Amino acid sequence: MFSRGLRFFAAVLVVVTAAGCSGESKPGASSPNSDVSSNKGEPSAEPVTLNFYTEGNASVLADTIAELVAKKYPHIKLNTTLGKGKAQIEDMVGAGQVPDLISYSLGGVTQLKEMQLVSDLTPLIQKHGFDLTRLAPGVEDNIRAFSDNDGKLILMPFELNNNALFYNKTIFDKFGVAYPKDGMTWESLLDVARQVTRMDGGVQYKGFRFEETNLVFKNQLGLPFIDPVTLRASIHNDGWKRWLTTMTAFHAIPGNTLNTKVSEKDEFIKEQTLAMRTGPNFMSELPAAVGRGGFDWDVVSLPVFQGYEGKGSQFNAPYYAIPPTSKYKDQAFQVIAYMMSDEVQQMMSKRGRLPIVKDEKAKNEFGTGIEGLKDKNLKAFFMDTVAMPAPSTIYDTIAKTTMVQKGIRGIAVDGKDVNTALRESEDDINKQIEADKAAKK
Repeated sequence: MFSRGLRFFAAVLVVVTAAGCSGESKPGASSPNSDVSSNKGEPSAEPVTLNFYTEGNASVLADTIAELVAKKYPHIKLNTTLGKGKAQIEDMVGAGQVPDLISYSLGGVTQLKEMQLVSDLTPLIQKHGFDLTRLAPGVEDNIRAFSDNDGKLILMPFELNNNALFYNKTIFDKFGVAYPKDGMTWESLLDVARQVTRMDGGVQYKGFRFEETNLVFKNQLGLPFIDPVTLRASIHNDGWKRWLTTMTAFHAIPGNTLNTKVSEKDEFIKEQTLAMRTGPNFMSELPAAVGRGGFDWDVVSLPVFQGYEGKGSQFNAPYYAIPPTSKYKDQAFQVIAYMMSDEVQQMMSKRGRLPIVKDEKAKNEFGTGIEGLKDKNLKAFFMDTVAMPAPSTIYDTIAKTTMVQKGIRGIAVDGKDVNTALRESEDDINKQIEADKAAKK
């Protein structure tokens, strides 16, 4: 009897094979499924509908993308499906509804690769004259690293996910503690967190909390999760011991315990009892919090590990991908290229989305369209640079998820020591890898 995973894989294989038999050729080559193009190699202006699947993007961003594309290319209509809930990508593919264009979070790279939903964008990049040197430093090296070191480029990220350290000035003022500064280390931040973790008037104020998955993915020490040769977990070592010990030390502060039932964002914005936090950027939500009164905030650069100053974080950004079965690859790439243009990057930057291009105007526009950001230290976001990629494998996502659940929470919530947490995490990762291998046989 087939498992759900095997049934799904079989369904994907049928869809992809059927597309291949119908005349699908290599990206960039003409085929019976390709849209008719002009002699200049430009896509036809005949009306087309691109089935666009987006996982992780808010509906407002999806709507913005559709509106921009409609104005720029009136002949291209995006039929958008928002991921999560009932609309899972695997269910759509299993039903034979493969999208023409996908927007996904970086944590889903392995999933899309296994489902054969990515293709080499190099022919399209060359055909349409897309200039990769426009990308921010380190981006191209990182996205190439996700294509199994074969030189292909299967993703096109559309914004940076740089982090900064947000802090509640009201809490610091309340306790007479100096604000955090740019260029701090995690080790020095620990002392600051202790000073603002206090019980006052029956309210427990917490010093610091981070969004766990985000910082695990950013992996500032550049450590591998899986041995690329043996495909076994590689986290029970001194490097990960240092990372885990440093980051869970914040939750060992009396009064700063990790509450997994409430997000760090809600503790910071809604409850306003968290003095400092870092994680995904939520710039657009801050003006409303300020409007409710009593909330004054600012940002400084993301702290680094002592000895790793200036080395940057691992790349972690949302991206576009074009499935190999799409009949409209040229039009899909037109959409990607336009969303990567200086014009759109500047517009998105104004709305608080970090530009992924070098364009200085786009950087200078960051946050200017959001009320109340004029005097904020927004340059702090650009101090979190992109590091060279650490060795990656198809099982990294398994390892990263386990590092959160059994590593960070094993210590912060279950009270385990770091060696036990790492050993149990490594054992669990290896079991999941073996189970995945068995399911694919």
